[in-house]
Amino acid sequence: MSLRACIPKDKHDVLALERARELGFPALNPVLPDLLEWVQDLNWPVAQPTASLLAGAGHEIVPHLQQILAGNDADWKYWILNAVIAHLKQDVLLALQGDITRLATEPGPEDLAEEVNIAAKEILAARLSE
Repeated sequence: MSLRACIPKDKHDVLALERARELGFPALNPVLPDLLEWVQDLNWPVAQPTASLLAGAGHEIVPHLQQILAGNDADWKYWILNAVIAHLKQDVLLALQGDITRLATEPGPEDLAEEVNIAAKEILAARLSE
């Protein structure tokens, strides 16, 4: 099966995600950035199944998530935090602790407006507290 067949073609293409689930990780690692794009708006039909799939990724997802968390799209950060990062395996989540802490303690104006800092604080309290 082609990796491209596992990437949704539009916001209703849930069949692509069924194919992606069949393939699984680590086979999907080369298309992580493509899949992450489908979690930009959790109102899209493919967003939640994509987020659920991505939560099972290994450490290969970390640099892609760090890039999103360092970016300017506060909406995407919010959805990524709540739908993907909050559900990652603990060892993968620990690799993002610094990024999550930064968003919780030093959010930009857009992050404040979209409550990215609150989402980050919730993850810190629920999954990364000592």
